[in-house]
Amino acid sequence: MRILNKFFKRSPAKERLLVIGLDSVPISLIEQAVGWGAMPFIAELLGHGLMTPLETELPTVSSVSWASYATGVNPGKHGVFGFVDRTPNPFSVHIPTADDLKVSTLWEQLSMHGLQPVVIGVPLTYPPKKINGIMVADTLSPDLAKATHPMELAPRLMEMDYQIDANLALAREDKGAFLVNLLDVMRHRFEAAAMLMQELDWDFFHLHLYSADRLNYFFWPTDSQKSQEVNQGFWTYYRHLDENIGWLLSELPQGTRVALVSQHGTCSTQNLVYVNRWLSENGYLLFPPGKKELMSMLPASKAFSLVPGRIYINLADREEKGSVQSGQQYEELREELINRLGALSHPETGQSMIAKVHRREELYSGSQVQKAADLILEPAPGFDLKANLDVASLVGNPDLPGMHTKDGGFIFIEGVEQLGDSMHRARLIDLAPTFMSLLGVDPPPGLDGSSLV
Repeated sequence: MRILNKFFKRSPAKERLLVIGLDSVPISLIEQAVGWGAMPFIAELLGHGLMTPLETELPTVSSVSWASYATGVNPGKHGVFGFVDRTPNPFSVHIPTADDLKVSTLWEQLSMHGLQPVVIGVPLTYPPKKINGIMVADTLSPDLAKATHPMELAPRLMEMDYQIDANLALAREDKGAFLVNLLDVMRHRFEAAAMLMQELDWDFFHLHLYSADRLNYFFWPTDSQKSQEVNQGFWTYYRHLDENIGWLLSELPQGTRVALVSQHGTCSTQNLVYVNRWLSENGYLLFPPGKKELMSMLPASKAFSLVPGRIYINLADREEKGSVQSGQQYEELREELINRLGALSHPETGQSMIAKVHRREELYSGSQVQKAADLILEPAPGFDLKANLDVASLVGNPDLPGMHTKDGGFIFIEGVEQLGDSMHRARLIDLAPTFMSLLGVDPPPGLDGSSLV
């Protein structure tokens, strides 16, 4: 791999850190699989360190979560608040990328201190940063040539059949073929990681498995389907995951410490909840006859929603068609929505669908808070909050078996006996300063997180 040798000079014996991102994999699933003997290599690894639950950010969207992981700050500082974000005036929505981050990332910090990171597939890494190392960006990348730094790495990955993401079209056409595709995506990603580990020098390596998130979305079992006998396809993925991790660990250079990270968990989807439908039915979101799109909402509208469950007040002097006055009118409207949405229940079962309604300043702090939604709905487990407008009712049937849930994320670090303390539970924003500390780098000032070790 001559083209990469100019970036690296191999040093086989030094302290290194390998992080494996198990996207959306709950700690309970790992504990269950280890207990069954379905993941013997992870079981062996867990015997050499500590695993603990991880508090994450709201909303439980991969771009928000992994941005917080990478930067060590809350969304009010890094500036990404959802899979889609909005510009208020003129009104538009866009998908945030790595260019939208307002603070530096873990891998940029390590590069500035002379270390050499390798980052593969972490959400919100497109376009890839020109770090002192290797980057293969996330699913937002249009192709491998635009996903890699340096660009010369792309042909080698293409030869190895590396895939940026699974073929999601297969998921709805042929579940069996989709599972095979997920296994292929995972295998080629581990092979690419092993190649880079063996041929390059590196200090920090994050290998991200977004295929786990895809699997959980489309194959998540109900309570009656969780046994290995009933749901063989689902557990086939996790057995292969364990085998690949075991193989990769056997290839690691001397002096490498291993960490496992999941940003949040997965649970069964019970119902879809269409928040904009509720706002429209209750007179908060108004449209002219025959038009139902946010671009067409009437100035008399008071609020609208973007996924998942983010409520924006139609504030005068901020929104393009704003009419709600700041100050008392704004605060009274927020209080009204908190009370009404917080009491939202399933129309048939009476089950509460909202765990809590948060004001943005209760969750976020920093220079970017003004870009956040005014209210953030935290759903009760199983209720997936949507923003669709052209729907017939408030509640709909699940479109996917699995959905993200706030609980379930975890951090495991090899060779440690304590992570945080009774006064400091592990948080996603603590991981960047923790990993910097493990590599001998002082975290920069201004981080919200602090080292757990």
